[in-house]
Amino acid sequence: MFYFPVNPAAKNAGNITRALGFLEYFKKRNLEVDFVSEKYWGIYTPEGIAELKATGLVNEVHLLEWKPKKKNPITYFFGYKLKNKSFVRKINPKGAVFNRVTLYLQQQFNELLLKKHYDYILISYAFWADLIYKNPLAAKSLTIIDTHDLESSQFQHEEGFDVGVALGDELRRLELYDQVWAISPEESYFFSQFLGNRVKYIPMMLPDPIPVTPNSNPEFDLVYVASDNPKNIMSAAWFFDHVYPLISPDARLAVVGKITSHVPENLPNVTLIPYVEHLETIYTNARVALSPMLEGTGVKVKVVEALSHGLPVVCTERGTDGLPFKSNNGCLVGETPAEFAGYVNQLLQDADLYKQQAEMAKNTFLQCFSAEEVSKRLDAALSIGR
Repeated sequence: MFYFPVNPAAKNAGNITRALGFLEYFKKRNLEVDFVSEKYWGIYTPEGIAELKATGLVNEVHLLEWKPKKKNPITYFFGYKLKNKSFVRKINPKGAVFNRVTLYLQQQFNELLLKKHYDYILISYAFWADLIYKNPLAAKSLTIIDTHDLESSQFQHEEGFDVGVALGDELRRLELYDQVWAISPEESYFFSQFLGNRVKYIPMMLPDPIPVTPNSNPEFDLVYVASDNPKNIMSAAWFFDHVYPLISPDARLAVVGKITSHVPENLPNVTLIPYVEHLETIYTNARVALSPMLEGTGVKVKVVEALSHGLPVVCTERGTDGLPFKSNNGCLVGETPAEFAGYVNQLLQDADLYKQQAEMAKNTFLQCFSAEEVSKRLDAALSIGR
């Protein structure tokens, strides 16, 4: 069983890239997968479910409801709401990171386990970790939590957040599992201080890019790919307000993704591309990737994607989060606008520096994030012989 709350068919975020990597791996290892998701978050249609099953990546698709339909207000209140309030209070201390497990969600999850035994139960995110809390139906399965991130860090600015309570409760949730999969070496180190050798470092896994003839005259000098979450919006504002004016005016920049709606209009040599079906078409038509992240934890998937295509990356220190190598990795780190812009200009002007960084980028990907290398880690974690 693979529990992942978002529809993997969307293919529009790093967490989905990770989920698809796992599904591809399971298929190659002839593991039959029942895919379980939360209906509200996944935004599924009957056509989308059929399309997902047609890929051969999953056997069955089960969509769980967060709460029952309110057919009768009185029955709903006394038959569910009061019981759920008591249920949630037991597992969700005040000040902790929000817990997505409700009584109704738990009941549906348990129904699946009653119908079928699973050798492996893989749950994504600590938000849903308590699905196996004191759950005898999961006792004979190898239980795995894929953390994706340190959630307490992500929500530390939320109202009512208590760092001590949140960290303690997050570790309590992870301790329920036989294995804890961490996406970055930093998080693997942190979790292992409390959870020991049950923590497994499972990096982001990307397929090797399809070999193409290098474009000797790419359309873009620079590419900046990002979604429009709050931290990306803040980072884009810093970049365009303080870094962009220092970059060579001749540099041609492609901005790709939902972040385009937060880019100043009519900037010279800036092309806005809100959506592209295949990012490879952009990466193979650019020279340098940018990642001006100011905040955020966990591996930056867009950085890894750029490295996989042999693109040097100019980033802030946050852009190297999740990279096992902190130097000689294909990334040049600039913390100030002048440093950041300086590295961009150097890469565009210095052919030797560019070649050196491009080779480091490709080597970092092959050694750390390629499907072949990450599959070895998964084989060891799941005790699968090749």
